[in-house]
Amino acid sequence: MIFECNLKGNTQDKHLVSKLKEGDRFAFDALFFAYEPTLYAYAMKLTHHTEDAKEIVQEVFLKVWEKKQQLDPQYSFEGFLYTIAKNLVFNKAKRRVYDFAYKEYLSFSNHQVEYATENHLLYNELNELVNSACEQLPPVRREVFTMSRMDGLSNREIAEKLNTSTSNVKNHINKALRFLKEQIQIHETIPLIFLSFLHLLV
Repeated sequence: MIFECNLKGNTQDKHLVSKLKEGDRFAFDALFFAYEPTLYAYAMKLTHHTEDAKEIVQEVFLKVWEKKQQLDPQYSFEGFLYTIAKNLVFNKAKRRVYDFAYKEYLSFSNHQVEYATENHLLYNELNELVNSACEQLPPVRREVFTMSRMDGLSNREIAEKLNTSTSNVKNHINKALRFLKEQIQIHETIPLIFLSFLHLLV
């Protein structure tokens, strides 16, 4: 089967997304060939790096396939792709800054090699604290936070899925972030340099 690259269109997108939800690989390929060029151009605009842009496109469509059963044909598929791409680029940037901060912390500390294990334990401990704090969020707040940060949905999309207002969604996200920060700040074993980059983790 040969797919045209001009498949983009609201009606046809809805049909292909519906088929994709059923696990139709041909529908997935059709959507990939239709949107890959523009998505790559968008990723290049954000990253200014060829390999990074290619990687973003691959990760976007991998996430589409993994979450195919959660897709809603009534939403803009193109907008969904761009939202995922934007979040992936942002998350990659966060990880790079965080890794840089961690390396700087190690390079400027006076710890000798024998303390390297302790440093790595602190690094892992911080990640565990973030995950643990997320689990303590109220169910609805945790769902909103996950849809926003993990699934890459916009506040409007989350509001429509949960039948609530965008202001309510934003309120849940802000409270979730505030709670995570408070939970980590009270943990005295976490060095201040890690706390200064908390906003990058969440």
